[in-house]
Amino acid sequence: MMGVDALLKEVEDRRDKAIQTIVEEYSAKREEVKKRTAEQVAYLMESAKKEAVSLAQKETTRIEGAAKLQSKKQIFDATEKLLESNIAALRDALAEYASSPAYAELLSKMAKYASTRLGGKIVVTCRKQDEAALKAAGAKVAATNLNSIGGFKADSENGSLELDLTFEEILRSRQDEVRASILGKE
Repeated sequence: MMGVDALLKEVEDRRDKAIQTIVEEYSAKREEVKKRTAEQVAYLMESAKKEAVSLAQKETTRIEGAAKLQSKKQIFDATEKLLESNIAALRDALAEYASSPAYAELLSKMAKYASTRLGGKIVVTCRKQDEAALKAAGAKVAATNLNSIGGFKADSENGSLELDLTFEEILRSRQDEVRASILGKE
């Protein structure tokens, strides 16, 4: 029986060693899997963090861009409002000038200018209150129904050439210069 006990003990020892080897291999593989899992989790977390930072920067840039654009729009709108207000004040000043004594002298100079540009005698359309001053300057008055702040419209005697010297047209034709002057960008 001793032989059977020894054999049984040897079989049990081998079994225990095999189990021990399997447990050690399992433990080693389990540790390796844990280590790889931890590395992958760390990599994924780092990637997610970088992606989040990138998205946050993009969103910040988008928001800043939108804010800058809105700011520029508000500045543009305020500048336009300022320009329109100043141009309206300029129109009021021209209207006031058109009712001053110095205006008659300006009309005379404008009539001479129109006569030179149009090549001789001129026929004008003007405001009723400007009729006498233009006649005194040598212009033939065709009509006095001009709706204008001041100035007149002149035609050559034969009607082939026309020159608009109304204050509104002068302002319109020099609008860029007027705007630059108001903004101080001469």
